Amino acid sequence: MPTFTLNGTAIELEPQTRESFAWLAGQVYRRLHEGPPLPAILTVFAHEGTTTQGLPTNDARIQAILWTLWQIGIASARVEGDGEKREVKWEKGEHANIDTRPIIEHFTEEGIKEGRALAAGLVVVAGRHIKVNGIEMHVKINNFELIKAQAAEMEKRRTDPKNDPAMAAASYLAELLAQGADQNDLRLRAAVELAADLGIRSLFVDAATRQLRIDGFNEQAALAAAYFQGAPVEQFQSAINRAQVLNKMALESAQKSGRAPTGGTDAVRPQAGAPDLVGASGKPGNQGQPTPFKRRRR
Repeated sequence: MPTFTLNGTAIELEPQTRESFAWLAGQVYRRLHEGPPLPAILTVFAHEGTTTQGLPTNDARIQAILWTLWQIGIASARVEGDGEKREVKWEKGEHANIDTRPIIEHFTEEGIKEGRALAAGLVVVAGRHIKVNGIEMHVKINNFELIKAQAAEMEKRRTDPKNDPAMAAASYLAELLAQGADQNDLRLRAAVELAADLGIRSLFVDAATRQLRIDGFNEQAALAAAYFQGAPVEQFQSAINRAQVLNKMALESAQKSGRAPTGGTDAVRPQAGAPDLVGASGKPGNQGQPTPFKRRRR
């Protein structure tokens, strides 16, 4: 098993349950696009857990944190100083991590237990883009209550439960654009996130007539969404198959109408405006970062 070094102490990593990583996902998912880089957030969590809270290094939560750091390429991390002078530092290792295999290969039983699925899912989510009328839009993660409200609005557009929910998401997106919504509109940002969760990669919207077409789906995004939504491993392939089928339909539609296909199953790659998930070593930590652990009673 790999060994991660936290604050100078070597800690052996042991496979963990999906529940442990689900707990961690709940702590970091909606912080990906704000605050410090992911390694800083995770290191502070581990530091607070093992010092302030006194958790053992084999605690499932500490292990999940360190596995995730390891899988995004970090070999060691430490917290130096206190208060406003506190800094979080980390060093990248030369070990195999999620970059050494195709993203899709990490979503397995073994990948879940070793933190590869969570790490890969976070990378996919942080780097998602949707192309609307040829313009790339970075998919930002929004407040859960906002997402919940907009999901309810989206569901109202799903008149036939047999239709793929991606059509309802695209329809709601078209409706908002027809109303003049821009990227500063929280409703539009939430609708874009919902569309990305359903794997939509590219679509065309005629705001004047509210006509739309979906040009492409992203298999990685659909798979990551299935993981974060708690789908069992047996259903992961179904998420990929769905995206492939919808991509085929979009391609056939483009060919029949004489259009050049503009969508696709693009792999997630860093783009301008995308967050730096790993960041540079030595960046200061977030001094006000809340700890995910409950404080012990004295």
